[in-house]
Amino acid sequence: MNQYHIYEAIGRGKYSTVYKGRKKKTIEYYAIKSVDKSQRSKVHQEVRTLHTLDHSNVLRFHTWYETSAHLWLVLEYCVGGDLLTLLLFTFSRIPER
Repeated sequence: MNQYHIYEAIGRGKYSTVYKGRKKKTIEYYAIKSVDKSQRSKVHQEVRTLHTLDHSNVLRFHTWYETSAHLWLVLEYCVGGDLLTLLLFTFSRIPER
């Protein structure tokens, strides 16, 4: 993970945390997901699935790394937050009739 600067956490789950990150010596930002190694089989399934998908509405998988305690997934970073937050904001602004 020495190729990336890790910034603030932008999401959390039971076994993982997603950070905003930047590749060193570039201005490219990524979502960097740190997952507990106990979830290795689930991570492998996620990587296999993301690797096969190529669609503008699906986060692009870039690479992964393994450290002594975690598996790290490097994913496309989407500005503006997660889909649930966007949907809640959008639907809260629809006027009632």
